[in-house]
Amino acid sequence: MAGQTRILLVEDEVITASSLKMGLEKAGYSVCPLATRGDRAIEIAIAEKPDVILMDVNLVGALNGIETAKEIQKSLQTKIVFLTGYHDDEVVSQINDLNPLGYIVKPVSVERIRHILDENF
Repeated sequence: MAGQTRILLVEDEVITASSLKMGLEKAGYSVCPLATRGDRAIEIAIAEKPDVILMDVNLVGALNGIETAKEIQKSLQTKIVFLTGYHDDEVVSQINDLNPLGYIVKPVSVERIRHILDENF
């Protein structure tokens, strides 16, 4: 159920992130503080222990989304949905290696996120 699902949104495009955060909250989800970088996402994930992480594959900074997800999965069993602007075989292969709930090719909509979450929570 949406009300109990806590989401960590990791997205470096602030306008996209703000729009998704508002839409998810309106849909009844609890959204953790926003992370725009991999290192911050790891800190928030460990502190907040979200049910699911929406992870942008391409992040600014030292860690991309896939590397960030690997680090988080060392500490937590949190499920991850990847958000990507790219749909190439190499990226999809790296994503699938992490056993995610799924991945969404941008542009991302709250409805598409809800569809994945409703199937799994």
